Amino acid sequence: MSAAPAAYQHFGIAVASYDATIVRYIPHYRELIDTLTQWLEGHVPADAHVIDLGCGTGALAAAVAAALPAATIELVDADPGMLTAAQARLAADAARVRVRQGDFADALGPCHAVVASLSLHHVPTPDAKRALYTSIHAALRPGGALLIGDCVLYPDGRGEARARRDWAAHMQAHGLTDAEAHAAFDQWNAEDHYLPLATELALLGAAGFARPDVYWRRGPCAVYGGFRE
Repeated sequence: MSAAPAAYQHFGIAVASYDATIVRYIPHYRELIDTLTQWLEGHVPADAHVIDLGCGTGALAAAVAAALPAATIELVDADPGMLTAAQARLAADAARVRVRQGDFADALGPCHAVVASLSLHHVPTPDAKRALYTSIHAALRPGGALLIGDCVLYPDGRGEARARRDWAAHMQAHGLTDAEAHAAFDQWNAEDHYLPLATELALLGAAGFARPDVYWRRGPCAVYGGFRE
């Protein structure tokens, strides 16, 4: 997160247009957000402290604020424009929102949950991601949750090819041309670091999460994570 979020860069859109545009690029985006929120409910206390890593324009944070009206929410992002947009979105809940411009490598304070939507694929290597997961595990209070919504793909193979075809079809159904869809893939391949779901779960286990699991999957994206025992 030392640079502006790649979603902001490679979609080539202004912050004000981000929310309307993201659904054109990411299949089942609303379901992903809803699932992340639903898995917090019943697993964290009503007055939980929730950290949103790579908060973007605050779509996930707003859903968390609505589901947990007594929770405090810490917004973390490297891009000041995204943080400004997220703060504006959560203006009605300003008294319980904290904002921090920072990097994934920054230390986290104690919390009941960490959530991340379409942001952790910017972590460049498996070793760096394992270190991040270890840091999150240490910050979580007992019973705390790490919930991630992101793209999980093998670098090649039949499953990856099918996922890419379906992904391109989604973008075309939402107004992009086939050439535009594949140009986006080329740019993302150069910038993003997708890992297979099996690798993500293994990294979570190595970081101390005893029972990492997947809670939802459709197309190229999944919601997965674990709890601190």
